[in-house]
Amino acid sequence: MLRNVTDMDLRLLRIFSVVVKCGGFTSAQAELNMSQSNISMQISSLEKRLGYRVCERGKGGFRLTEKGQKILESATQLFGALDVFRSDAQSLAGRLVGDVYLGLADNIATLPRAHIDAAINRFYQREHDVHLHVFVNSPTELELAVIDGQLDLAVSYFGRSLPTLDYQPLYSEEVAVFCGHLHPLFATAQPSLEQLRSCDWIKYGFLPADLLQPPAPERASATAHHVEAVLHAILAGTHLGYLPVHYAQPWLDAGKMCILQPEALHYELQHSLITHIGQPQSEAVRAFIEDLRAVHGL
Repeated sequence: MLRNVTDMDLRLLRIFSVVVKCGGFTSAQAELNMSQSNISMQISSLEKRLGYRVCERGKGGFRLTEKGQKILESATQLFGALDVFRSDAQSLAGRLVGDVYLGLADNIATLPRAHIDAAINRFYQREHDVHLHVFVNSPTELELAVIDGQLDLAVSYFGRSLPTLDYQPLYSEEVAVFCGHLHPLFATAQPSLEQLRSCDWIKYGFLPADLLQPPAPERASATAHHVEAVLHAILAGTHLGYLPVHYAQPWLDAGKMCILQPEALHYELQHSLITHIGQPQSEAVRAFIEDLRAVHGL
């Protein structure tokens, strides 16, 4: 039974957290630089210290026990508190330390209003010994990663606000309906909304049904979770779909795509910075958020 927490216990808990993050012993081998048998031995040592099983492993695959889920949540809070302590202690010497985990939407490098590069540049002018980890994913996955503590912050467009997250608007982007040059409507000068509705569409899988933009298509035989996937279906000439205008501009200029009903269907999409409400933030994370807000005029 665990009566006091030692450095070895912290090491075992970190190994356990990585195994859960990777989805099992096999996938965690490269991340931990340990053999599967060694990982299994470390998890068994943790279970012996705790007095109960934290996960099931075997032919049925890897899964957390109910107690293992609670230990994971407590360990995540513990590591967060330790990171904040280390960061605050080091900041007294005027130097930022630790890690910053940042999540971003895909294909925003061409968006003039997004100044992620300027924020990174501003941050790296500070006195620090920080490692920046940058991930690109769909809005839903980014929200889940911030909630789970895998990311410190994320910037993307989100369909609705979740109660555990804080949303701070940063910038917006223009979105429109696009048609590829191989599609039958490409040669139609002014297609009607009825014609658009009757076409096949590719939709975004992370948008709830009540947040889908008009027109409501009668057929949507493809689903995408990233912007580039929508682009492929539109260029194929098989589907219509929504794209950010800045991202589609090269194909517009090349005559490979056109915008349909720009006055009626064009809209602005708001991108926000999200963080976990109540989750402790290290000095490095707070500094990066400060720089991110500053370069966007906030």
